[in-house]
Amino acid sequence: MKMIEKEIENQNKGTASPQENLPALPKALFKKPWLSLLSVLAAGVFLMLTWWKIDVFGIRWPISVVIISLLYILNAFLQEKKIPTSSWILIAIAILTASIHFFRVEVMSDMFAFMVSALCLLLLSADFLNGQWWQYRIREYLKQALRAVAAFFVGLPTMLSQLNSDRNSKDGNGTQGKKIALSIIKGVLIAVPLLLIFTFLFSVADEIFENRLDAVVQWMRTQFLQDLLGRVLLTLFFSWLAAAGLWFLVSNKQKPLKIEPDEAFFKPFLGMTETSIVLVSLNLLFAFFLLIQFQYFFAGKANISLEGFTYAEYARRGFVELLWAASIAGLVFYALAAVTKRESKARQTAFSILSSLLLVQVGVILVASYQRILLYEDAYGLTHVRLIPQIFTFFLAAILLALVVMEWRKQFKRLALVLLVAFILFTITVAGINVDQRIARVNIERAIEGKKLDYEYLVYQLSDDAVPYMFEKIESGDLPDGIRANLTKVLVCRDSQEPSRQRPWLENNFPRQKAAEYYASRQDLLSQYPLEVKEFKGAQGFQIGETFLYCGYSD
Repeated sequence: MKMIEKEIENQNKGTASPQENLPALPKALFKKPWLSLLSVLAAGVFLMLTWWKIDVFGIRWPISVVIISLLYILNAFLQEKKIPTSSWILIAIAILTASIHFFRVEVMSDMFAFMVSALCLLLLSADFLNGQWWQYRIREYLKQALRAVAAFFVGLPTMLSQLNSDRNSKDGNGTQGKKIALSIIKGVLIAVPLLLIFTFLFSVADEIFENRLDAVVQWMRTQFLQDLLGRVLLTLFFSWLAAAGLWFLVSNKQKPLKIEPDEAFFKPFLGMTETSIVLVSLNLLFAFFLLIQFQYFFAGKANISLEGFTYAEYARRGFVELLWAASIAGLVFYALAAVTKRESKARQTAFSILSSLLLVQVGVILVASYQRILLYEDAYGLTHVRLIPQIFTFFLAAILLALVVMEWRKQFKRLALVLLVAFILFTITVAGINVDQRIARVNIERAIEGKKLDYEYLVYQLSDDAVPYMFEKIESGDLPDGIRANLTKVLVCRDSQEPSRQRPWLENNFPRQKAAEYYASRQDLLSQYPLEVKEFKGAQGFQIGETFLYCGYSD
């Protein structure tokens, strides 16, 4: 009581208590903690059912995004808070990008879709009830990332602690038995994940410990008990994550972030002289590189041949490195803009001119990089590592252009939004063009022109996204007989590697279902090319030129 009275006295005097000077995480106040806890447990159960015994990613992720979005919406109503329009937009973006998993099997498309939708969920957790995510700068992203780490550890314990406090406030001091029971529950929920982690580490580290542990839990060897324990633990894990996200959401509802005015995160410390030396040096280096490009690369094949290179050999070197150079140049520009002192108008103008000149040269380098990718594709065919950089080049150029505009308008606070929008549009573009179908189409068209076709790539590297196109191309009558036969063998080989195409609904999606229908309805076509067997190895497949297309082993 004396400490409380002293605290009140300090506040009345306008002086800060020692505790006020210490950084503290916001206290999450749930208006209806029991209902919030039930919603967390329900979300944990549904997520467990979604991810139990995962074999293929399938459509699990978009379903999970919907479950988490519904959890947040429900708890916004429980908190009696209106959901801002910007948060509804972010929910739509998260569900839209996650739904790419319904329509694509190709790895890069699914990976980018997962990354974008996961980022949207983190933004929802950080700013669902305020709706300021679109105003975030880079610093807000970093701060919220650190708070997300804290949320993982304090989310569920904070919720249980408030349940205990609310019960005591309603029932006076509460009965000793109830307090002990709630304390036991909290202790168990905190201890179980830690016990699992250390038990696993000790089991891997010491074989005798693992054997003793096996003897202790021998009664759990039945499949029913194993499944039951696994489901309970998985439910607790997802409930813990859901509670962390919910605490993150509720803890940010009290005070909107002060984003205006756009003050510097730290005081600039680098002089204009030092920055000018860096920018002038980089501009000269980039100008010299571009001079070489205009003399040899852009001028055509003749000048390159004089240096002892073929055009394809010269083009295939360095397109990834040039993309890295362009990306790093953009980061260097942003860093210099943040740390350079520009007190006078003349210095601001000088910095803008030098930095803009650098970014313009970077844009020309991106053109050179894109040309190299196209020439490499023409010489050796299209692959994932050649197509994805092609798409990325356009978005990187747009980001660099945005940097120039922001420099002249002094609006760098929008950089985080520009990067987020670019990432979202890049992901949608990659999914929209159907990467694997495009690779198959370009390479087959090259084969029709008489160029080499990598049949192994069609078998091992492409997903079911490309299967309908390959069947349709075979049946179109546009292919020479040799290519048609070899392409049919590719499909026979792919079909033999997956004897059963009956999948659980969570592991299925539209491309897999459509590919299964094509294979099932065209068995007459596929049966024309039975698998060949190499006698001395027992390997099944097809001999196409000098390449043996391996499809499996004979029984």
